[in-house]
Amino acid sequence: MKHILFILPYLNQGGTEKQALSLIEGLRDRYKISLLAPDGNGAAAFRALPIAQRAFTQWDHNFFKGLPELIAGIRELQQEQAIDLVHIHGAHELMLPVRLVLGRVPIIFTVHGYHEPNMQLSYQSSCWFSNWFADRVISVCESEYNLLREFGLNEKKLHLIYNGVKEPILDLAKSASLARQYQLDPSTQLILGTAARLEEAKGLTYLLQAFAKLTRLSVPTPALVGQGTGSGYQSLAARQTNLRLVIAGNGDLEASLKQEAQDLGISDRVIFTGYLNDLPNLMQLFDIFVLPSLQEACSLACAEAMSQSKPVVGTCVGGIAEQVSDRQTGFIVMPRDPDHLAAKLTELIADQNLRDLFAQNAYSRYQQMFSSEIMLNKTAELYEMYL
Repeated sequence: MKHILFILPYLNQGGTEKQALSLIEGLRDRYKISLLAPDGNGAAAFRALPIAQRAFTQWDHNFFKGLPELIAGIRELQQEQAIDLVHIHGAHELMLPVRLVLGRVPIIFTVHGYHEPNMQLSYQSSCWFSNWFADRVISVCESEYNLLREFGLNEKKLHLIYNGVKEPILDLAKSASLARQYQLDPSTQLILGTAARLEEAKGLTYLLQAFAKLTRLSVPTPALVGQGTGSGYQSLAARQTNLRLVIAGNGDLEASLKQEAQDLGISDRVIFTGYLNDLPNLMQLFDIFVLPSLQEACSLACAEAMSQSKPVVGTCVGGIAEQVSDRQTGFIVMPRDPDHLAAKLTELIADQNLRDLFAQNAYSRYQQMFSSEIMLNKTAELYEMYL
């Protein structure tokens, strides 16, 4: 069985780690997989895997300690079984020590997207390192693919493989328990939800502003599930207690976002769950998934929502417009525009049939483009070019 070494620059709870974890779990029956990565708050899921693992100090914490530990880890795993291929995620600078230790062993590098404030420098550096040291580069969406080309990456090395997720096995009892825990009632409430790190790039302040505006807009009377049909318009303010916004995730902006919800007068209808390991069973409660990001590559949370037949309202940044087909599986809106976001949410809230249509189409699009099986098979095909 061929030996593939995964190297990650951190083990937190973001999309990079989730995608790498899915690859390891899905491919470890086909290959012997080892892992080199620092410890972090997302390490437990990796440490539970029955694979060879070594830790090294995160470079931005202590480069002079982390580099020799990384080199030592590569050598130890190489001694256990010769490494046939290395798959590096997110940090292009990790390619250099791999080349120094392993020579011409093939390197696959996945770019998961770079964010401000040093985005341009990160892309330029990534392309430079990849042109010199990588054999193949995986882009997780077409938007990233085009960016990498523009920044000078050799197009012959580039491969587009969308992030994929497993279709969840839901536990309705767990969903009911989460509903009780967060005082959610899908039979009487319409629940908007998102899942994201609580940081500026995710645009959550604009989601809160849009949600506050929903209470001041008018929508057709049959806006909520179970309210039947009718005619005429009714202010959502009269029924605002029936709307809920669930924000799943943690991050540096947690306190300020909670304060903003308080200042906007919506804190009684906004639920901050913190980070959840059981996101699928919470997402099962959502009527609409919202992705207000300012920067995004290929959102795993969006793919997870589509796998559960959720209509999605997302911003036209990065790969979101590739995931969400505007007016077919959801709506695409401008970033930093709470008025536009509120208007499209109102349109969906008002129209049960439209939500149902988008939901059905979203699941079909997930099956065609964003399933875990598609991602695993395309990645394995790339590996097999060198094994």
